[in-house]
Amino acid sequence: MYTQRVDRATPSCLIFLVDQSASMYDPMAGTDTPKSVVVAEQLNSTVMELIQRCSKSHTEPPRPYFAVSVVGYRTDHAANAVVEACINVPGQQGDLAWTTDLAQHPLRIEERTRQTSDGPLSYRMPIWVEPLNEGGTPMCAAMDRAGRIAHSWIQTYPQSFPPIVINLTDGESTDGDAATWAERLKKLSSDDGPLLMFNIMLATGSVLAPAMFPNDINQLPDRFARQLFTMSSELPEFMRAAAVRQGYQAEPGARGMSMNADFRAVVSFLNVGTSVGHLLR
Repeated sequence: MYTQRVDRATPSCLIFLVDQSASMYDPMAGTDTPKSVVVAEQLNSTVMELIQRCSKSHTEPPRPYFAVSVVGYRTDHAANAVVEACINVPGQQGDLAWTTDLAQHPLRIEERTRQTSDGPLSYRMPIWVEPLNEGGTPMCAAMDRAGRIAHSWIQTYPQSFPPIVINLTDGESTDGDAATWAERLKKLSSDDGPLLMFNIMLATGSVLAPAMFPNDINQLPDRFARQLFTMSSELPEFMRAAAVRQGYQAEPGARGMSMNADFRAVVSFLNVGTSVGHLLR
């Protein structure tokens, strides 16, 4: 399982579920920046890295090796679930956008500056995802949407590496038992293995060190952490190795989950969750 190479005939599908509830305006642990802004920034960086992985050289456009969906979920003023695609570009197929189309159609390009050891460095940053925060957390509706996307993908590309769903949230579901929906997602399967469901719980303020890629539910501190553990897939071996390279003690049986994630943990988690790029043909 989880060995299918990624190419034009068997591309890869990545689905990001993004909590856009009101509490996402609270600052990310270790920063003064709202969690919604941190998540949008990291997703934009992740999309850019995926595009770069699909480019054989700087002189040719990226190839259609990845289809990406970013689905935001929140409730409106009447407490109705709002679940919608955060990326909409020309050529998009439903909620999924190919890396080729993403490269050509960002919302905008921002001119930015960062400090380096040699002084300020100017660079251009494509933006596809905007931060948003309001209402509640209809996580079940979001997972239902992810299931529809993944089911359609598997029907079209049955031999491909299975879809990867990464859920980024700062709270429990407000529309039912998310664990039930996560189990439904994990029952979807391509010829290469079951869908991979990963969950990252974002932290606010000063918290304990993040619990990253645990392999023993009995070591987790509370009911919600244990629920996240059961909701999350076991890391394939190459992803576990990627977590170890990131400096984490990801033992055999490690799950794709994080509790109390700060900025660094979000970056590492997304790097591990999208490490399927090593399978590019």
